[in-house]
Amino acid sequence: MINTTKNRRGEITTQQIVLLIILIVSFAVILFFLVRLNLGSTSDTEVCHNSVVSRSSGVIPTESIPLNCKTSYICLSKDGTCEKMTSPKIEKVKTKEEVYSILAEDMSECWWQFGEGKLNYISSQFTSDLYCSICYQLAFDDSIDFFENNEINKNEFYVYLSSTNVSGKDITYLDYLVGLTSSQTIESTLTSQNANFGKMSLDKQYYIMMGIFSKVGVVGWIAAGAATTGIVASVILSGGLSIPILIAAGGGAIAGGVGGYFLGTAFSGDSGHQYLSPTIIEANSKDFNSLNCSSINTLA
Repeated sequence: MINTTKNRRGEITTQQIVLLIILIVSFAVILFFLVRLNLGSTSDTEVCHNSVVSRSSGVIPTESIPLNCKTSYICLSKDGTCEKMTSPKIEKVKTKEEVYSILAEDMSECWWQFGEGKLNYISSQFTSDLYCSICYQLAFDDSIDFFENNEINKNEFYVYLSSTNVSGKDITYLDYLVGLTSSQTIESTLTSQNANFGKMSLDKQYYIMMGIFSKVGVVGWIAAGAATTGIVASVILSGGLSIPILIAAGGGAIAGGVGGYFLGTAFSGDSGHQYLSPTIIEANSKDFNSLNCSSINTLA
């Protein structure tokens, strides 16, 4: 009689565990489909962010949850027209500062969408891959006439990032995106490598993009020969930490002292992965192709 009671109790406990597992999995599936349905007035950026959170939750295998993230098309214009894109979102600008504000806000939005370095939304694998996401594609209308030589000086833009706070936050854009308080830190590293920030021609289109490295990280990515952009120099921070800076070769091999220009930085996130911090790079260019992205985790 006693043994029978113990067995029954054991059976009830097992049933409770099975039921609990079923409830957890069912909740995760329901949450996933709610995100996919995009109920209410949820924006594309929120839908993307929610899919990143779901994919990194660990409740359901990562591969079974697709990222629901789209590339947005934006044209910056002084007069409200845009001849360079078909049906983009037009952002009207009248000054350099307004251009910088839009670029900075889009970069921070891209960083937020993909978890600010806190979430691992790729499957566990020990390879040297870089998984890229193109948040925005930008064009500049011909009506913009307030930049010298029709070019944006990226040094000046990064000074703006280091001196302007993120909207609604008590932190500068540069600190939020890269973890640095001054653009001078990047500039000094570039100078030591005979490189500079470079410029953006308003005649070309650009991506605002970011990426996540596999567990091997940026060092393994370089060792595997994926980066043909030039070299990676490091900013050494207090506590022995370092921030890798990607530099594109300009006219020859940087190792030979020819010099180059700034592409972006790598950021060590709380998730344990390294990330290509949000950066602006010419669309469909040699520099973009040289990143050798294993996949593009955004829909056109």
